[in-house]
Amino acid sequence: MIFQIIAVGVLGAVLCLLIKQQNPEIALLVGIVAGVVILIMILPLLVDAVGFLRHLGNLTDGIGEYAGLALRVIGVAYMAELGASVCNDANETAIAAKIDLAGRVIILVMAMPVIADIVRIVTGLL
Repeated sequence: MIFQIIAVGVLGAVLCLLIKQQNPEIALLVGIVAGVVILIMILPLLVDAVGFLRHLGNLTDGIGEYAGLALRVIGVAYMAELGASVCNDANETAIAAKIDLAGRVIILVMAMPVIADIVRIVTGLL
């Protein structure tokens, strides 16, 4: 499967380079389509990975909540990276930087309950 993904990526990149000189808007669309095709290709694997992590979370007492949080954090990180990459491809680096920052802030806010639990545990041990 990785060879197919690489082939789609390389083909998309080559097409973007060839088209970019004459029609940059179409080149951007080709890049976005290549990215979407790759995402569609890995979607079944992603679904399997999420299911496995949920299963592991359900097997352990009290950790299921943290496993769910970890999945949401991973999802936010991937989505922020995807959005920033698309903006970078469109030469909108300032917007990409804002998306990266937003992703990090959202992850920090999502992790605050875990950080609070860790602080409670550590202070309880002292």
